[in-house]
Amino acid sequence: MSGRASLIDKKSLDRRPHPALLRSPAFHRPEIAIVIPVYNHPRTLREVVIKALKVHRAVMVVDDGSSDSGLDTLDGLTVNVVRHPRNLGKGVAILSGAREWRRLGMTHIVTIDADGQHDPDDFRRFVTELDLHPDAIVVGKRDFEVAEVPSASRIGRAISNFWLRVETGKVLGDAQSGFRAYPIALLEGLKLHERRYSFEIEVLVKAAWAGVELREVPVSTYYPPAEERVSHYHLFWDNVRLSLLNTKLSLRSVAHCRTRRRKYKR
Repeated sequence: MSGRASLIDKKSLDRRPHPALLRSPAFHRPEIAIVIPVYNHPRTLREVVIKALKVHRAVMVVDDGSSDSGLDTLDGLTVNVVRHPRNLGKGVAILSGAREWRRLGMTHIVTIDADGQHDPDDFRRFVTELDLHPDAIVVGKRDFEVAEVPSASRIGRAISNFWLRVETGKVLGDAQSGFRAYPIALLEGLKLHERRYSFEIEVLVKAAWAGVELREVPVSTYYPPAEERVSHYHLFWDNVRLSLLNTKLSLRSVAHCRTRRRKYKR
């Protein structure tokens, strides 16, 4: 196991959209790596990493300031590790992983949650889709037909899907899914501000505004029994952040539409 400390420079989150975002495929074949952001999931982390290594050799764990011994469970595994000295948020962890993989020559990342909810074997679906659409964000649409899915997750997904359509006109079946593929150039080029779970909504909306295609592939999902479930989603504060974000994005989308109408009338 190798480790490398990595923090996101605030300036890297405040760049203007890159012109390449609006061009057709810029890669002959994507170089794809896996990023697993983790914050205090010692019971599931090793199993997730082992499964990921079975389907792909380039796997990185981004430890977002965990206070447990989760990284110790990775002893003996050939996996890259990036550590944050304190908890900075899932969005920052994804950007840290993307930046490090860019340095190592990769063009795309696929993010997999560390809680065991996602099946890394579905990674192959993203590879197939990226070969055809390398400039797109590809979102894994989770199978919510399984009985164990918490009602809060069903409601949250429906709300996120609704706001994505309002703000962009785009339709996705699972705008909240953390199982995704991103072109690294896209993450570097968009002007992103959200640091925590709301990052995953912000990046979809701003990518759509930049003309980036949003695509999806079906993926399986697993929710352990309620007594075994570990979630760091803060029901109050993360919903407040999402509400504030959607308010800002909705106002911006309305203002943008009005500006376009005035220009058209002229």
